[in-house]
Amino acid sequence: MKILLLSVHPPEGGGSAYSSQELASGLRCLGHEVLHLSPYKSAASRAEYQGLNWFPADFPADIGISLQAQSDIDNYAQAAYLKHGPFDYVILGRESFLWHLPALRLVHYDKPVILICRGAYINRLVGGDPIEEKLREQLIKLYRGCDLIVCIARHLAKSINRVVEANNTFFLPNPIVLPSFNQADIKIPAAGEPIHLLMAAQIKPRKRPLDAIEIIRILVERQVDVHLTICGDGSDMKAMLNLINHYGLEKHILVKGRVDRQEVLSCLNRVETVLLCSENEGRPRILQEAIAAGKGVVAYDNAGSREVLTEWSTQWPLGRLIPIGNTQAASQAILDLANYLRSKPEPLPPLQLPQPLEVTYQYEAMLKALKSQPVAQAELHPV
Repeated sequence: MKILLLSVHPPEGGGSAYSSQELASGLRCLGHEVLHLSPYKSAASRAEYQGLNWFPADFPADIGISLQAQSDIDNYAQAAYLKHGPFDYVILGRESFLWHLPALRLVHYDKPVILICRGAYINRLVGGDPIEEKLREQLIKLYRGCDLIVCIARHLAKSINRVVEANNTFFLPNPIVLPSFNQADIKIPAAGEPIHLLMAAQIKPRKRPLDAIEIIRILVERQVDVHLTICGDGSDMKAMLNLINHYGLEKHILVKGRVDRQEVLSCLNRVETVLLCSENEGRPRILQEAIAAGKGVVAYDNAGSREVLTEWSTQWPLGRLIPIGNTQAASQAILDLANYLRSKPEPLPPLQLPQPLEVTYQYEAMLKALKSQPVAQAELHPV
């Protein structure tokens, strides 16, 4: 198969970038040709990979898109298609690329276009955020223009079906590539040892990074020896740093800024619990990585975090879901979890995530089936 993937790629775009990169790499390993087109906003260092084409464009960080960004991405995607195509499939790697569906249809015609829904737009459409009616109608029309919508979480498929009234949703998780973890590598924190936490997230409003600072303030005021490492960057960075300084928490909070994924995993190895304060998520990658590493999790109770922590037959015993915005409850959950971990004679065995190769094979089978049967017959797929 010959596939055009329009999506973000590290170091741009957060967790969806790593997931897009891994999907492209996985499909190439199965023998398929994948051209990955990825916009970038800044002049940051960008690695080169086989089958990856970078191009400059101010792609949207929020719902909607500027006329200039739409034109830039439309023109580049069409030119790349005509130069390297034709393609059997076009994959839009996240919802912010829905805006380019009409331009791609002009060169791809009626061949399949697949959208990977990660939650950024649909969570806004089902939430209480005010959205201009014209914008809402545009988005729903674009969703409906896709031949298949792959949802990385079950709750996203339900939202798409309800809001868009689509009957072409398909559930498949991200094919997350993880280093090998085993129980012997997991260290039990000793009694009296400081609590070490990790927050790996984009520093922007829906991730509620200022709540994380409030949580640490509460613990420090309670004379708890706690240390938080923060990996990520974004629009709320200045406000977050100012709050850390205002509370005098510089000795308790280390802000690393934007780092590569290997550094995030290295930080994960050195902590006991992951903190995530997002008000909404698709299927948060860092929580899956935490569970695979046998780590504790304290997360706000949004649909995506809840789905990850309750994915298996019983809830991950080291997971704690907290009402959104309740920093007091979150600080108590961190303390309770720390006491629990220090009372265990040996670590809990990590849960096994879906194997990335198996998930990639399911993507391959899904694409092949899309050519041989009507899209309307695609069902919500339990993995």
